[in-house]
Amino acid sequence: MLFTLLNVAALLGWSSVLLILLTNAFINERPIFMSEGGVAAEGDGRIVPMIVLLSVLELICFVEVGRIAFGRLKGNLVLGSVLHFIRTSCLLYVLPDGLMRGGDRVTMIVLYAWSITEVTRYPMYLFPTSIAARHLRLVVPLFTFPLGCAAEAYGAYRALLTEWSNEDGGGKDPVKLGLLGMVILINGLLGPTMAYPALLNKGLSILTENKAEKKSGKEQ
Repeated sequence: MLFTLLNVAALLGWSSVLLILLTNAFINERPIFMSEGGVAAEGDGRIVPMIVLLSVLELICFVEVGRIAFGRLKGNLVLGSVLHFIRTSCLLYVLPDGLMRGGDRVTMIVLYAWSITEVTRYPMYLFPTSIAARHLRLVVPLFTFPLGCAAEAYGAYRALLTEWSNEDGGGKDPVKLGLLGMVILINGLLGPTMAYPALLNKGLSILTENKAEKKSGKEQ
């Protein structure tokens, strides 16, 4: 029951993120997830609300990774761990600057990729016997993963350059530089060569299976 409630909360949360993005794109001129004045004031402890929401949703994802680790949920433990390591790094060092500027294109691509992926993933957990929900879960990442992966890598690269050129006298943050470097490395090398081929294999198997079923139905 608890995990069902978490799944419902996650679906509602990611749906809210997607709705906010669409609202910003088509209705509001000023992003509704911004702090007053369009910028989170430095040093006063305020955080952009969108980051808070995304952090809570990521905590739910880490619960899922833990369940996979203990064999209570099916899934790829390595892929899930790396994916949410990347997301956490982006939440810490890539997305805040973009959101505080009103949401640049790279930030918006990352958020669209995350939210669409998750909105189409959780129905499979809530309706485990639904073939349509499973197919949706496996096919949608074929499109959202490469876009999100590329945007995360570019955003990390941009943040890395900014941190590296930091001349404010406070010195460069080695943890930030290391995490951003790992995002670039993983997304640039392992994403296209290992993660995406695995997703592609599963997604294409669904698509070819559907085509075979339709062809068989026509022949009958």
